[in-house]
Amino acid sequence: MKNGFTKLVLVAAILVYIVYGVMAFYTFQNLPPIPDKVVTETGELLFTGQDVVDGKVLVQRYGLQDYGSFLGFGGYFGMDYTAYTLHILAETAKEAGIEDLKAALEPRFEQQGGETIAVVSDVFAEGYRRALDFYTRFFRGEITQETRLAPLDLTPDEAKKITAFFTWGAMIAIKGYTNGFPYYPGLVEPTISSVKATWVTIFLLLLVVMPLVGYVLLKFIDYWRDRRVTVELPPPSRAQRLALVGMALAALGLAVQGLLGGYMMHLYAEQTLYGVDLTGILPFNVARALHYNLAILWIVVTWVSFAIFILPYFGAKITEKHALAILGAGAVTALGILFGIWLTYLGKMPDSIWFILGSQGRPVISQGTLWLLLVAGLLTYLALVVYRTAKTTPLEPARPLLKILAIGLAGAAAGAFVGALPIVRPWSHFTVDEYFRWITIHSFVEGFWPAILVPILVALLIVTGLVPPKLGIAVAGMDAALEIATGMIGTAHHYYWGGEPTFWMYVGAAMSTLEVLPIGFLIAYAIVLWRRGEMKTELQKTLVTFILVAALGGAIGVIAFGAGLINMPVVNYYLHGSQGTMVHAHLAMPLAYGIPSILMWVVAFYLAGGFSDTTLRKLRKAAIVMAIGFYLQILVSLGPLMLKQFDAGSSQGYWFIKSLVTPDGSPGFWMDGTVKALVWARLLGDLVVAAALLVFLVEIAKALPRALKS
Repeated sequence: MKNGFTKLVLVAAILVYIVYGVMAFYTFQNLPPIPDKVVTETGELLFTGQDVVDGKVLVQRYGLQDYGSFLGFGGYFGMDYTAYTLHILAETAKEAGIEDLKAALEPRFEQQGGETIAVVSDVFAEGYRRALDFYTRFFRGEITQETRLAPLDLTPDEAKKITAFFTWGAMIAIKGYTNGFPYYPGLVEPTISSVKATWVTIFLLLLVVMPLVGYVLLKFIDYWRDRRVTVELPPPSRAQRLALVGMALAALGLAVQGLLGGYMMHLYAEQTLYGVDLTGILPFNVARALHYNLAILWIVVTWVSFAIFILPYFGAKITEKHALAILGAGAVTALGILFGIWLTYLGKMPDSIWFILGSQGRPVISQGTLWLLLVAGLLTYLALVVYRTAKTTPLEPARPLLKILAIGLAGAAAGAFVGALPIVRPWSHFTVDEYFRWITIHSFVEGFWPAILVPILVALLIVTGLVPPKLGIAVAGMDAALEIATGMIGTAHHYYWGGEPTFWMYVGAAMSTLEVLPIGFLIAYAIVLWRRGEMKTELQKTLVTFILVAALGGAIGVIAFGAGLINMPVVNYYLHGSQGTMVHAHLAMPLAYGIPSILMWVVAFYLAGGFSDTTLRKLRKAAIVMAIGFYLQILVSLGPLMLKQFDAGSSQGYWFIKSLVTPDGSPGFWMDGTVKALVWARLLGDLVVAAALLVFLVEIAKALPRALKS
């Protein structure tokens, strides 16, 4: 039974990468074409295919996708460059008295002398010139001083290439390569595939849920009455206690991440922070990239530190030198990532090394390739350590859990390596870039992270006598296998509108929705423990409280606002890259991954003698308060903003929902008074979260010296 679950997880991990390797071959044969030349009916050359490729590189070099977005991918605040370009083209045609926008603006692809030539109308050419003028002045800060960006001193050639890339996105949208996205009335509109894919998703979800729920109930019946064990863990060694320093640094990283989140909230509403303009040294794109990278880094640092702390209990040989080397490598990599982003986006990283040592400029996968390779190496090393421990540990129930953990670490390492490709230069085609980028993102968050997190939580429940070992192994194995298979293959639900072949819409929508099933299992188990009143000690109560907060938060964030709301293609069409994604992320990430990671701090400091039972009671309340703060963010700010964007986008087009200013100079979406009020309303939730976090920070600061000396 145990080996069967371990093998199932291993098969799932190998299978998903094979699937993506095989499907890459088909996908890359059906990419939206980049024409060699774009010319007018009279033969005037507007730009070349190389201009499009170079423009993509410049967008990454200046971090422009961490401000705005391209085909909905990127930042949630700044304009969507594809949609905005469509609007400029459409307005140009309307001013010329043209009613049939699609007929006037759709390019014609021809083969001439072995080259692909895109022939466009004169009105399209005029729209392109207007777009070139607009983007040149906008990024230089000449149109509005409220860009929230440091002004870019673009050369005419750079401006031309960036505009060529944006215009190419508009061209492939008009040609239908993006399933009718982004919506622009009369020019780019949704296809019937989005409705069909939604039907398929709902049907498949219902088809799979019923037998799977039955299987889960059988496992409860089979294993619930099995013998439980309680393990009294001895005081940690000096090497283990060094891990507490890593956790304290992770707590500091979380605090800085929170401050950056508050700073960005100000930038949503105004150019300054209480009258002080920091955009020269901390523009929006830098703040955003640092914010989400810190979210990844403090969680990963926590897990690495907890591995150093907990693995010796299972027989791993970790010396002080090993612990310091691992923590040091992690610290150097984290600092390299953060400073690389800052220097690259501010234009201070040399052209020859920005992609490797600085930032790739790919939103979320913004780390320089060297740093991602170091992450991959560190995760691989930890996977080997965990696997060797699984082979040698005298604790029989721990072996399958450690093997699942090793597979999770190895799978995440492979994802980091994919994110570093092609190592020395950016991908030339945007759609290819997105294909690999989402593999890496999901290998972290929705694929292999659960296979790392759940075995750790299950092990804690087992050693505290809350879960029979066989049931724990079944939970961890089934959860990991389902999360890896559905989460990774479900990556494709991000491909709907990015130029991938249409079949990805069906595959991605269905698989990513099935990903929610293991979370429901975790909720059910935590509720059963709570209702049966089986938590006797303060540590047991703390474990179940944190897990229940995480499970419910993950369910609401992932199931309700992820799979149930923005994942369905017919809805995602209008909410792709909107504040709806922020609703999903601000519940799923901090609660499903953040709260369990904070739990690891609590457990480690408790076992090291830093926290008392009284402290555990206080921290349980703080965890609940923190969750309430995130719910408040959604209810009073992010959720209403999402609805405002849905109304504005469905009536005026996708271009408007992220606009600061319109091409004619009138205020855009973010300048609306009601919208600004909703942005400021988020402060309520932010303050509640900050108050809860302060409790954790104070208790860790008090406990660290005591725990290190014990």
